[in-house]
Amino acid sequence: MSRTVAAVATLVALLVLAGHAGSADAAGRQVRYVGIHPVPKSEGGGICYIEGPHVHVFDADKVQYRDHHGANYFVGDPVAYGYDGQRYVYKGHHPIHVNVVVGDDEPDDEYCYINGPHYHYFAPPEGPEFRVAGDAYFYVGEPPHAYIEARPAMMRINAVYQPLAYERPVVTVDAPEGWIGARAELSGPAVVVEPPRAAVVVEPPRAAVAPARAGVTVQGFIPTPSLHIGVGIGIGSPGVIVHERAPAVIVRERPVIIHERPVIVHERPVIVHERPVIIHERAKVQHDNNHRSPHDHR
Repeated sequence: MSRTVAAVATLVALLVLAGHAGSADAAGRQVRYVGIHPVPKSEGGGICYIEGPHVHVFDADKVQYRDHHGANYFVGDPVAYGYDGQRYVYKGHHPIHVNVVVGDDEPDDEYCYINGPHYHYFAPPEGPEFRVAGDAYFYVGEPPHAYIEARPAMMRINAVYQPLAYERPVVTVDAPEGWIGARAELSGPAVVVEPPRAAVVVEPPRAAVAPARAGVTVQGFIPTPSLHIGVGIGIGSPGVIVHERAPAVIVRERPVIIHERPVIVHERPVIVHERPVIIHERAKVQHDNNHRSPHDHR
């Protein structure tokens, strides 16, 4: 009996420990967030409308989120994920004063690198760094070094939004003077020239000539090399990027085969049939009526 009680007690203890371990694991997976943000499709999708600090059990990517004192803050376009609240139109890159948006006292400036018109759920604070044209905000301030330094890596956010299908804002007015998208001098630090990953390989010809025969057949094929160069210039783009996409440009010269077909001359025999020529000579008999031979009968 005592052994049975001990076994039951041991089993209960193991179950309790397993429960504590599960709670600890769940607590360890908690991820801190602050502000409105999308929910991954794997977790149900949609939008989390909690503006203050909160936690979730899913991670945040490093392209659409920035760290705000240990919490993940969303800097992308929430409308792309189904946000239906109040929204404001921006065009081009701009800073986000996160402390103003979430109500913190400690300054925290992050940057949005989305090209062209897009939405945020907040308006920028009043000041000279933004101008409004056509109900859209344009950043006309002086971008700091932190923005320029992070731009080549953070421009990847545009690849995230490019395939998303949603109603994007349309801005048709001219940008105000000093807009960051028109300042070509800022494209310098973001110039990225990828090293060539392609080589031109010309394989030596493997030509072969067959023995001489009359008639010539030539077979040859040279593929046309292809090269793609993509160039993007301006703010709102990573600068000038040269991509050589093809892994290699290969020119293959196929063997040139020359077949000379034989010329066969057939000479037919010429047979000459010579027919015999028969000459018949008739005997000439001279009759002399006045002369009779001795043998003539009288």
